[in-house]
Amino acid sequence: MSGRKKTIRAMAAVAMLLAMLLTASCGAGSGSRQPDAASTPDRQAAAAGTDVGGTDVGGAEETGTSAGRTGAGSAGEGAADLTITTLDGAEFSPAEKRGEVVALYFMAGWCGSCIPEAQVWSKLYPAYKDRGLKVLMVSADPNDTPQTIAAFKRAGGIGNLPWAVDETGEFTRSLDVRALDTTIIIDREGKIAYRDAAPTPAGTLDKELKELL
Repeated sequence: MSGRKKTIRAMAAVAMLLAMLLTASCGAGSGSRQPDAASTPDRQAAAAGTDVGGTDVGGAEETGTSAGRTGAGSAGEGAADLTITTLDGAEFSPAEKRGEVVALYFMAGWCGSCIPEAQVWSKLYPAYKDRGLKVLMVSADPNDTPQTIAAFKRAGGIGNLPWAVDETGEFTRSLDVRALDTTIIIDREGKIAYRDAAPTPAGTLDKELKELL
């Protein structure tokens, strides 16, 4: 296969993944908690080019997994052995974090309803990192850039967290992520211990981490 054909096929795969995420609601779904529109900064809405307060993107129902202790396909399923490059240039591989608890949060720079949980992670990470917690915020939109992520962080007053943009969509697909606002927590044995696809209350995340750390 020629290099051009390979490039076209890769671009098509990324486009399909992004379309799937866009047709899923940004933070909506069974049991989801919609943030008050007034709590989401107006400048975030302007930068995003979309409504605030967890408004559905594309008007479709969320197709992701509802909150609960499930793996990508079944409880305790192993995390995919993939590596993604962070915005700081470091390589992040969940498989290489064996012995630590890894939390992955999938968002996009334009997703207003992703701000509240990102704020929660910016508080939980410094509280638990010395106990073995690793956190990675993953933009599932390959069009995001360090600048759009910086704008997202400023809009929510979000502290320092490791961040990555999934430019190929492979990392996101490997974990069967089908909606933004998806949270996946991997235990010390490398198994998926918790996942959901809706904005998660701070108390729920704190409880899950205390049980795993």
